[in-house]
Amino acid sequence: MAWMPRPIRFARPAGSSGGGAARTVRRGRVWAPRAVLWLAGSTIVAGVVLVQLGDGGVPALRRLRSQDAELSVEVDGLVKRNAELRQELQSLKDDPETLERLAREKAGMKRPGEAVLVVLPASEPGDR
Repeated sequence: MAWMPRPIRFARPAGSSGGGAARTVRRGRVWAPRAVLWLAGSTIVAGVVLVQLGDGGVPALRRLRSQDAELSVEVDGLVKRNAELRQELQSLKDDPETLERLAREKAGMKRPGEAVLVVLPASEPGDR
């Protein structure tokens, strides 16, 4: 007859005098795995809370949303200003009246035979 290994028994049978695995749980001998699970779970919960309330969590998200709203308003204003400048540039290229008006206002230019009258602000009586 060939040699056969004996089956390995990890726990006593349920009906035996030792009580088996069910009795071990009832007596509280499995408290260590429960404590380890509780400790691991509470560590995970604490880690999640710290991540949510830390620098990269909910306050940072609120700060970024506020900053995004401010920047969106600024971008809208710059787009509007850009459109105005494009329109002004186009009128400078195409409209000679606009070009003449700016030359007269900014550079003080005049046509031949014209006299330029410069109006100074009114002075107060005590300034003389």
